[in-house]
Amino acid sequence: MKMQIRLTSFYSYGDERRFFQGLDEIDCIKNIKGVGRDLIFDINLNYLSKERLLELIALFWRYQIDLAPLRVLAERSKKFAWLSEECHYWHGHMYSRDVRP
Repeated sequence: MKMQIRLTSFYSYGDERRFFQGLDEIDCIKNIKGVGRDLIFDINLNYLSKERLLELIALFWRYQIDLAPLRVLAERSKKFAWLSEECHYWHGHMYSRDVRP
């Protein structure tokens, strides 16, 4: 599944390097490509587990990256329906706006 996110500003080269290192460590994410301020990557849904998705959410949260694009996972798969539960810290950020087509 292709995912596109808008990157925020990094505070230093090391900060940017740590973000991409964190993204690279989530082994179901492949083919990472920057396009302007956006980042496009593939998520292998066969390998995406709850733990890996929680790591991705935490990474995006830490770098203040919009979580709304991730809600498509809950909408397309019963496996990730838990994403939409209001009890999670990210719910307001993930569901607060419309997602770009």
